[in-house]
Amino acid sequence: MSSPSSNPRPPHPKPWEEKNAFISGVLAFLIPGAGHFYQGRMLKGVIYSVSILGLFIWGQKMGEGMVVYNLPDKGGAFRHVALSYAAQLGAGACALPPLIQNRRAEEKSNHRQTRLEGTLVAEFSGRLSPSDHPDTGFFAGTVNLSSVGGDYGPEMRGTFIGKLDGQPVDFKLGGRYELDKPIKAGFRRKLVCGVLDADAEAGAAGRLMDGTIPRSFLDAYGSPPDPDQLQDLGRRLGKQYELALVFTWIAGLLNVLVIWDCLFGPAYGFGDEHLDTESDENSTTPAPKT
Repeated sequence: MSSPSSNPRPPHPKPWEEKNAFISGVLAFLIPGAGHFYQGRMLKGVIYSVSILGLFIWGQKMGEGMVVYNLPDKGGAFRHVALSYAAQLGAGACALPPLIQNRRAEEKSNHRQTRLEGTLVAEFSGRLSPSDHPDTGFFAGTVNLSSVGGDYGPEMRGTFIGKLDGQPVDFKLGGRYELDKPIKAGFRRKLVCGVLDADAEAGAAGRLMDGTIPRSFLDAYGSPPDPDQLQDLGRRLGKQYELALVFTWIAGLLNVLVIWDCLFGPAYGFGDEHLDTESDENSTTPAPKT
């Protein structure tokens, strides 16, 4: 009759060996924790998903959405990847948009606009200049602009309806018009337009409304910032911006380890590691004499 030690229990089934390794790896890269969910390792999937995505999103929030980007290579056609972005790239799908936004930002159609084409209706916030005017204050409301025919070509005309320091105002707009690039980092797009005084002739704008309108998420997320934007962030946020970068770097590098764990599993933790040791001991221990 054989002893129990001579028939050890079969090894614990390993989820990373039961599921398709390629699918597990791809899912783990695209969404942190998704590969573990696919393997049925739910607890690890939740831990990795919440911690890595939370760290990445928090870093983006701290850096006002201008943390994950890949600056264009001005030297030629070679598409380089900056070291900072390479570390973030491990976070998966949430770090992939800069690869596309980089190309979109370099298109000729992506430029600052000085002439309005069509109609623009958007929520506006900003200030009125010059600063020595008695109405200088914070504006919030809606601009409604359209392009109309003029003596020297199309001109901008429109209205602003909103509040100045909490008081209702209604301005006629015309004259100068400048709108920032459509594809650029930052979820606010700079707009400058002229304000027509009540006694001013058509086309003569004595004051300017200088502020921002929303930039769509698809045009802002992952787009490369201009050098002046980075300087402004560094001036306003200081160490906070550097910490935001570190958070996204850590998230990307951690997910590399998560992918490894998804493909090859942990070194220990299934409770069957001692079986091999017991087997070795049984094979080397001499049988008792009868």
